[in-house]
Amino acid sequence: MGNSGEAGVPDFVRLMKAYLEGLINVDDYKQLYFVLTKKRITTDEEASRILQQAYGDADDYDSEIRLPYTIEEPELRERVRRSLGQLAALGYDRESEKQT
Repeated sequence: MGNSGEAGVPDFVRLMKAYLEGLINVDDYKQLYFVLTKKRITTDEEASRILQQAYGDADDYDSEIRLPYTIEEPELRERVRRSLGQLAALGYDRESEKQT
């Protein structure tokens, strides 16, 4: 997951699932999400909106600093779960850009 190239919704779905399944910790999730967003992302408008919201959610999480807008890990986990559900409702899965 370097900083160049392209990324698609399945890359984000895999990352979200890895975090929710406990395969990576919250700090790794946040860092890897930001790395993915530096790539050229190919997707439709609705999925793009969901991914942008998920970016904001990851950015709102901070384990050390508490500001009025920061969220704790349980809330981030719930927001990731919601984003994943919204992407699934659009037909995105791990294996392809969009299920047919």
